[in-house]
Amino acid sequence: MICSSGVGFDPVINGEVLEFDVAGLYDGLFVMSDRSTGSVWTHYDGSALTGPLADAGTRLTTLPLHHKRWSDWLAEHPDTKVLAWEEKYADRYWDTEPGAPGLGQEFLDTIRSLDDRLPENELVFGLALGGESRAYRFNQIDEPTLIQTEINGEALVMVLDPDGPFGVAYQATTNGEIREFQLVQGKLVDSQGNQWDLDGTGEGGSLTWVTGLVTEWYGWAAYHPETQIVDLTAEQ
Repeated sequence: MICSSGVGFDPVINGEVLEFDVAGLYDGLFVMSDRSTGSVWTHYDGSALTGPLADAGTRLTTLPLHHKRWSDWLAEHPDTKVLAWEEKYADRYWDTEPGAPGLGQEFLDTIRSLDDRLPENELVFGLALGGESRAYRFNQIDEPTLIQTEINGEALVMVLDPDGPFGVAYQATTNGEIREFQLVQGKLVDSQGNQWDLDGTGEGGSLTWVTGLVTEWYGWAAYHPETQIVDLTAEQ
């Protein structure tokens, strides 16, 4: 989590499970290469940058992945297993703070255009849908906040929590109808009284997850240079 963002992908392409290695940095962000074709992929949107699969416009399928505190995850999944500490790698471990200021020169050297509209390491929730993208600033809220909005014609419901930080977005349509939501005791409740946990699961089925991630501003802006910065103080 050194880069303060996490994204999950389905590694299967054309029926083959690909294996990946770290390939370096591009636009200040980690990229990976697959061992089968040598194609290089981004960790932001799963697109192939170079190699045989890039020529075909191949992209990995993004999977739902929630960025949250360990204590919250453990409360929900008490049997979770964690990678063991390896003493022989002790010199490679260090503490890190998501969103901490400062960007190393090795990162800066790979960024084609640094967007200075926000501090480079500020944490945002990035949301992209159908060619439109937005950045929501965690430092503009001080408690869990529900937002209903529309992006590229799609009605969405979002929850942002600066204490983590945590962010998630879902389609606001259930059973073919756009619903109004409230955040009640950590659950999403629609106008019909239906409830969902913040992972989108509920007794009546699951909400449809929309790709969004917690990330530092410089990376989001590098991959989404036309992104809109949402003023949450005006939306509340």
